[in-house]
Amino acid sequence: MFRNVSENDFAIFNLTIQLFTRRKSTVAVETTACVVLNITALCLNAFLCWAVYNNHRLRRVTNIYVLALAVTDLLTASLVMPFLCSVSIHGRWVSSWFACQFQGYWCVVLAYTAQLMFPLTAVNRYVRVLHPRIYMKLFVKKYILISIGIVSTLALCAPLPFLLRGHEFGFHPGMMICFYTIENAREKQAIYRIVFFTILPMMIVTYCYLRIYRVVRRHATKRLQNVEEAATVPSNKLSVDDIVMTKTLFAIIFAFFVCWTPLYIITAIDTAHGEFRLPRQAYFFATYFVGLSSIANPFIFGYMNATFRDECKKLLSFIGLKRFREGTYIDS
Repeated sequence: MFRNVSENDFAIFNLTIQLFTRRKSTVAVETTACVVLNITALCLNAFLCWAVYNNHRLRRVTNIYVLALAVTDLLTASLVMPFLCSVSIHGRWVSSWFACQFQGYWCVVLAYTAQLMFPLTAVNRYVRVLHPRIYMKLFVKKYILISIGIVSTLALCAPLPFLLRGHEFGFHPGMMICFYTIENAREKQAIYRIVFFTILPMMIVTYCYLRIYRVVRRHATKRLQNVEEAATVPSNKLSVDDIVMTKTLFAIIFAFFVCWTPLYIITAIDTAHGEFRLPRQAYFFATYFVGLSSIANPFIFGYMNATFRDECKKLLSFIGLKRFREGTYIDS
């Protein structure tokens, strides 16, 4: 046990030295990437929230999930990413101990919120496709907001037992954020967190979307063949918008887990060995990929939703027209 702790301390020291002694070109590239990602996440998610609020055609009940995920990503860009940019600039943690606990807490809370939100969206689509008759009764605005409130509360409370037992989040010089330490990750409580907040949501999402895929594929096949008995398929009342929304939510969920997979793998490797064994670049890569998940939602929603694309075009045309007018005023 003592040997593992000392080895991990040496690994942390090594990563700390690597972070502090980076070449200026490396600092410039990593800092630019972090700042651009932070600003992009702020702007895109803020615009997505504004578009849903401003356009009545986007204020559909199902889009509440998209809006909730956008708010989660917006909070990530506001409460978590600025510290990452600061570490990249200075090559070390320059904020206070409280700031480290603050960032670690919100890293955990926002990650758990998103991961608990995905089963809600999957169950929503599952009931819409397989049980359309009860869908309109269950998934009204009131109940959707209550369910989002419940999972958000669970996520907010998740780190509290960890903190109340006297544990602290530690700065990870490879990932450049404050998070659970190796010792914390090897505790029994960590297994419960992984099962409840990661594995179980993934199982629910996988089951729901496999069932949805089978029904939608069967429905599409019978439509192409123009078979009269297609009325026996539960999804026969699905509209094109419903199918597009189902695909959109699945794409958002899939992109999230793709972006988080490197972190899952790295964490599993380090936890199994009881020390940080990978190069600093691997940790930074994992952290940056997690950050990319914060901009996946607006990009996917914009690509698959024509109404949101129209709002984007209006904003771009407005910005272009404003710049043109300012240029004309200056010339005159």
